[in-house]
Amino acid sequence: MAATMISEFLTPELLNQLAAVLAQLTSTDNAVRTNAEVQLNQQLVTQSAALLAGFAHIVRQHQDQHVRSFAAILLRRLALKAFVGEKTDEETSYYVWIGEDCRQYIQTELLESLRNEPDTATRRKIADTIAELSKHMLMKGSTWNELLHAIFECAKSQSPDHKVSAFQIIAQVPGLIIDTEKAAMKRFYEAGLQDGSGEVRLEALHASVTYLVELEPGQVSRFSDMLGKMLSILPIVGSEERDLETALGYLIELADAHPTLLRGVLPQLIQFATELMKNEELEMSTRQTALELLMTLSEARPGMMRKDPTFCQTLIPILLSWMAHIEENESWFTSSDVDDDDNEADDIIAGEALDRLARAIGGTTVLPITFRSIPAMLASEDWRQRHGAMMTISAIAEGCAKIMEQELAKVLELIMPHLRDPHPRVQWATCNAVGQMSTDFAPTMQAKYSQVVLSNLVPVLDYTGFPRVQTHAAAALVNFCQEVTTEAIADFLGPIFEKLIAMLRTGKTYVQEQVLTTIATVADSAGENFKIHYSQIMPFLLDVLRQAKDKEFRLLRGKAMECATLIALAVGKETFVKDAPELIELLRATQVGIQDSDDPQSSYLLAAWARLCKVLEADFVPYLSFVLAPLLASAKLKPDFSFIDSDEAEEKLRDAEDEDWEMVEVDGQRIGIKTTVLEEKCTAVEMIICYARELGPGFAPYAKDVMDIVVPLLRFYFHDGVRHAAAGTIPYLFTSIVKAQVPTEQFDVYAAWNNVLTKIIECIKDEIDSAFLAQLYTTTHECLEVLGPNSTSDALRHEFVTATLVQLDDYFNRASEREASRQDVDYDEEGEEAIQTEEDTDDMFLADLSTALHQFLKQHRDTFLPQFDLLAPYVHRFMTSSQSPARHWAILVFDDVIEFCGPASSRYQQQFWDILAQSVVDPSFEIRQAAAYGVGVAAQFGGPTYHRPCAAAIPALFAAINAPQAREEESLTATENAISAVGKICKFVGTAGGFELDQVITAWVAALPLTEDVDEAHFVYSYLMELVQLNHPAVVNNVAHVALVLAEVLAAPDLLAGHPDLIARVVDALRRSMGSIDEATRTQLWNAITPEKRKVLAASGYV
Repeated sequence: MAATMISEFLTPELLNQLAAVLAQLTSTDNAVRTNAEVQLNQQLVTQSAALLAGFAHIVRQHQDQHVRSFAAILLRRLALKAFVGEKTDEETSYYVWIGEDCRQYIQTELLESLRNEPDTATRRKIADTIAELSKHMLMKGSTWNELLHAIFECAKSQSPDHKVSAFQIIAQVPGLIIDTEKAAMKRFYEAGLQDGSGEVRLEALHASVTYLVELEPGQVSRFSDMLGKMLSILPIVGSEERDLETALGYLIELADAHPTLLRGVLPQLIQFATELMKNEELEMSTRQTALELLMTLSEARPGMMRKDPTFCQTLIPILLSWMAHIEENESWFTSSDVDDDDNEADDIIAGEALDRLARAIGGTTVLPITFRSIPAMLASEDWRQRHGAMMTISAIAEGCAKIMEQELAKVLELIMPHLRDPHPRVQWATCNAVGQMSTDFAPTMQAKYSQVVLSNLVPVLDYTGFPRVQTHAAAALVNFCQEVTTEAIADFLGPIFEKLIAMLRTGKTYVQEQVLTTIATVADSAGENFKIHYSQIMPFLLDVLRQAKDKEFRLLRGKAMECATLIALAVGKETFVKDAPELIELLRATQVGIQDSDDPQSSYLLAAWARLCKVLEADFVPYLSFVLAPLLASAKLKPDFSFIDSDEAEEKLRDAEDEDWEMVEVDGQRIGIKTTVLEEKCTAVEMIICYARELGPGFAPYAKDVMDIVVPLLRFYFHDGVRHAAAGTIPYLFTSIVKAQVPTEQFDVYAAWNNVLTKIIECIKDEIDSAFLAQLYTTTHECLEVLGPNSTSDALRHEFVTATLVQLDDYFNRASEREASRQDVDYDEEGEEAIQTEEDTDDMFLADLSTALHQFLKQHRDTFLPQFDLLAPYVHRFMTSSQSPARHWAILVFDDVIEFCGPASSRYQQQFWDILAQSVVDPSFEIRQAAAYGVGVAAQFGGPTYHRPCAAAIPALFAAINAPQAREEESLTATENAISAVGKICKFVGTAGGFELDQVITAWVAALPLTEDVDEAHFVYSYLMELVQLNHPAVVNNVAHVALVLAEVLAAPDLLAGHPDLIARVVDALRRSMGSIDEATRTQLWNAITPEKRKVLAASGYV
């Protein structure tokens, strides 16, 4: 469509009609505005080219600047609006749809407008539209050649407005000039940063930042000397506070993307930002933006910030001063809104910053500086200081946990008296600190300091004059009781319950809501000990569900459901069963009566039904169809999206009441995702796991429908929790079907497994989240365990291994990056902790991969070896690693190959045997255990090629058994595997190994007992019984020792559980051994056994 043809259909009538529509869209009359919107949308579909070209014409030529500005905005929004083409069925935009000629016309008009627009605000709107259209087409692979020329033309103009437009467009579309010669771009930006106009300098800063953000790390360093010019504009724009805040925001983007680029100017930056934070004449938003710049650097490059000697020393005291910026507010004491904190207040922002700082920089640096001020703050006569100190302890506890836990007794001694502080808001803050510490230091705090915490916290429940303090004490009790043992809480159970019941009867609704949560948690911790209180609380809960039907009580009803069902779990089916029918009917009526999508009862119902299922077990099956219907509907929920085409639209979403939105960017398009929908979906899938797990075969009728829902959710990238829950559900679905023996014509379990494994393999190929990757391998292992031998085709096994090789390559790359981090200039002890955390996640991935390979080898034996041939070089690479976790993983894999493939495993023997045999004396107890186990299974299953190598390992095995620390708790499993391995060599290799068999057997018997490793105990004591039956000299000549060994075995009832025949043989051998020795020796042996074990032996009738 040529430009002349476009001009022909841009008639005066059309242009006047479009101008009229623009006027109607700004009307205060809703009907007029709605009609205009309908007309505009219809015209966009039927006359898209004319409409968009018309708006471009109006932007350039209309007399009214407001019309020009509005036309520019609408042109951008309508042009980028997505729709699905009729012919292609592919999503496109109207700007693409209108064709090259029409686009060329629009672009020409816009560039003319850019050159000639006299109004500054309208020019900005035009530049925004140019930038967005350019960015959109750039993503489509199309370039706007004239635009770059126009930008540089504007940048050379004498007009500051033109220069601002140039930098404004480049700031939004750095891709336009990313390939331009770097030295030229540096000169371009430096000219703007040194311009005489403050507005130009600010926009140049924005443009230079977005450009640098787009560069690769290796390209950025050549711009390091530009940083001084970028920072030099801060004092200049400081006279305009709004511009200063904007400039700081740009630097935050740069700090997040390339923190090391700021290393050379770090001292000046820290000084400038902290001076802004201390300047109380500035708006708080400006001071908080300065703080955010420092926090961004701390999180992006913690090692660099730790090494600056002034950073924490300067920043933390400022934050502590902010923590005390809290107003005396009389309404706080009477307010029923317990979440009434102003999230933008100084103390809230400071608390969040201290939390972030502690987690990023680490406790070694943060804790000493903070606690230099805490005691003085707690001793202050100003309650705000004491309140700030307590909230600071809450804030830093998580990040400083490792260091702070070592001084936990001192910290508790410091804070506990303030539960009785003269000021109730300090009491509240102390409750907050106790609750936070109960979570961050669990289970240490509960195990060591239950008496200290409970004896101080429980009395606060009596503070009837200050219900908010009472309520917060009850909330802190929840945190503490989540990890407390039944024994630790037993002595306090009565007083706690008595005080909570009193609060329940006299408190406001918000108090009652918290009390029910606390009672539920206390009951969960107390277990069966809560039975004595059951009759007092359950009628009240049922009464709430019967009578509290007004809308204001919906949350209270939800809490009552939670409390009743957690109590049911605690006391057990026998106590609860008499109330079960009524509670079920009340829950059913509630579920039927829910009408509002935001009714909080919905989420409580989901969890309540799941708990009832756990309590009632198979008796719950009749209710399952009713319960699952809404659950499956929630699991099927589609994400609620909103495409964002302006900052105003994003703010509108963020400010929406009762709705939480998360903002993401996909292919340059900003999208809002409603998180409440995602949370509901996640909870639903998690509850489905519970039903499938608890009901087993009873869940089989629903397994196929659920499988159809959850398998696609493996790729539900909007919420990690949904993906994890979906993957965790699948093995339970197969278990229910297999246990129910569902006929193949109703559900072909192996066809379903092939489909599931195909989807898992697709995920493994490109998964970047190590935690979810580990979950995928766990799901694979658990499914294989249920489905049994030969459940997977050769082709799928091959694909599984091929996908896994990709992940192992990525693992090696991550390991190399971690080693490079250890050589980094900013590496330090705190940095090592972060690296270790990453390694732990990777180790989890390796461990779960190992379990999946274990099952493939177990279920497919040597038919899996053609696929394992692909893996073997990778496993060997791990075997020779200097990293213990890698070697441990490789040994475990080869252990399985030997155990399940037997003699066929010898094809890999040269790759692993020498390292495996040497590893039985490795410094790592985990490696010693795996290596000893490998020698044992080689002797048992490996066949003749392993006989001599196994025999040669005997000295090393005895070295491990007799090492000084061999019987310490940490080493015991490794030692017992070594004992078992020697026994297996004696039994399965014997004289074929070319060693003195009887001598080794004698030494082996002397090395007993084995008392901890249940997996090895059956073999060890079966073999010992064979030797007893044969009257082997090693037994006959050491009868007293053998008798003591057998007594130790029988005194550990779990050791041979499930093997009654073997237990009977051991009992008989013990009695005969004891009968063959004299009285004095018997007495001596009896005294050598601990009193607790004697009681077990006597009670069982073994002696």
